[in-house]
Amino acid sequence: MAPVGVCAPAEYGESEIRAVLTRTGYPLEFWHEDPDEAIAACGESKPELLLLGIRRPGASALKWVRALHDAAAWTKVILICERSGDGDLRKALDAGVKGFVALSEVDSALPPVIEVVLAGQISVPGSQGKELRKQILTPREKQILGLVVMGMTNAEIASKLFLAESTIKSHLSSAFAKLGVSSRSEAASVILDPQSGAGLGILTIPTG
Repeated sequence: MAPVGVCAPAEYGESEIRAVLTRTGYPLEFWHEDPDEAIAACGESKPELLLLGIRRPGASALKWVRALHDAAAWTKVILICERSGDGDLRKALDAGVKGFVALSEVDSALPPVIEVVLAGQISVPGSQGKELRKQILTPREKQILGLVVMGMTNAEIASKLFLAESTIKSHLSSAFAKLGVSSRSEAASVILDPQSGAGLGILTIPTG
């Protein structure tokens, strides 16, 4: 059976996770609370799978997943989360995550997700599949986002594009939902991140 590493707080479902691994026969290679120690352990022991226990797949956690992928590309990551918001699933997949399990469903869902991921597939909760439907930005949304990245305010964008400020806010609300972000700074961060691919068609679109 493939060895498994875990990176999570000791109190974060430890008894449930250990019970699942024992029951299914997957040997626990290590359990680290510190992410950097987990990356080092993956480099040394080369586990095929890492279970990452986090509250929510936020930017810092996904940055760490990318770092792990760069340091130990052979290790596949399954997230065990308490909760996730709109867009979290897509951003996690973009970062290299291969599977998702709700903390409340570890006992029943973790074993089949491990099998799917080790088979080279991606496993996501059926209830969150809608997040994976491709969200296409309109030309106007791309244009406005490009101006946001340039640091322009809604009022400045409205003046430049000869639109009402309320129209700019409406376009941004729609674009933020498609990108899975909730603020201008988050949107700019995603667009400027070359690994996200979100800047394609935004940073190159003419802004007038």
